[in-house]
Amino acid sequence: MVSGHADLDALAGAWDHLWRRVPGATAFQTHAWSSAWARAYVPAARLAVVTVWDGDTLVAAAPLHRVRRGPVTALVPLGGPLSDSTDVLVDPQVPDAGARLTDALLQVPGWRVLDLPEVLPGSAAETWAPGWPGRVRRTPSSLNLQLPVLPQAEVLARVPARTAGTLRRKLRKVDKAGIERTELTPDAVPDAVPALIRLHEAQWAGRRGNPEHLTARFRTFLTESLVPMVERGQAVVVEYRLDGRLVASEVDLVGHRQLAYYLAGIDPSLRSHIDTSVLLVSGALDLARRLGLVEYSFLRGDEDYKLRWRPDHVTAERVLLARPGLLGSGGHLPVTAAASAVMSLARRLLAGRAREVARAVMHRVRQARASG
Repeated sequence: MVSGHADLDALAGAWDHLWRRVPGATAFQTHAWSSAWARAYVPAARLAVVTVWDGDTLVAAAPLHRVRRGPVTALVPLGGPLSDSTDVLVDPQVPDAGARLTDALLQVPGWRVLDLPEVLPGSAAETWAPGWPGRVRRTPSSLNLQLPVLPQAEVLARVPARTAGTLRRKLRKVDKAGIERTELTPDAVPDAVPALIRLHEAQWAGRRGNPEHLTARFRTFLTESLVPMVERGQAVVVEYRLDGRLVASEVDLVGHRQLAYYLAGIDPSLRSHIDTSVLLVSGALDLARRLGLVEYSFLRGDEDYKLRWRPDHVTAERVLLARPGLLGSGGHLPVTAAASAVMSLARRLLAGRAREVARAVMHRVRQARASG
């Protein structure tokens, strides 16, 4: 078990070599993302990163840390709520890698529940969890929206004719606006992140955004993760300029199959010129085609600007694994599963009239989790 930041940092080469061999892994499981988040958010004493080796080759890893939930110690993923998918890494070419990861986790003392809150279809955890020797509970988690990466005409053919016509007009307007799009090099990222955060703050002024995005620790985490990720081809940072002035910036994360929209900052004045979501989505789809990827993910959430593209709906699962034995999860497993069910119901209500009620329910559940 890795229990220090320096030791975790030292795994970069072996970790990313394993990551490249796991077909369902996303950018949220890269070493740069996990280690930067750990440095920003987790004291070294709470790290519980479990690794399995064949000689000098890393064949399985579980990027975790300890948290207290009432009387129960749980193992939860590095990346926390800032990661839209959670997973373990298991080399599919090593038949016993999953079983050895299970054995290694059971050697970690003191924990009662392993909580993987956002397990996507096709992930390593989805196939690894059924072999767990203790209780396993699965409940629906977040809705993710994604588009197949197709030529523009085929993307528009997926939507109703009237919507397609509107999108074509907006795409032409974007093309005529003369906006310069630049994909940044790694050395440009440290200066780009503060500018992105300033634009993000302006974009969300007076609305309900994520306050964590405006903190110093998030800015540090984003910078320290993105510099190596851009260098390794695991992320792309894009800036948009109009008449030489920075008007938008975005972060896209690169997985094996998927380009994922993570964060953007947009000057509010740009909205008077163009539809900014069309600008970002069209640019990202072009990038995904160039990279040879097959999916473009909007990640979590079902906002209207995403739905008009008629994306495919993919529901993640929350997977709870109880430590085997008489004490098991100490009652935490059913309580947590019930909370997940409430969250899932609230998300479904978001599509109807009870939008504000559902948001309130979700907020209360998050508060209860945090206090527990």
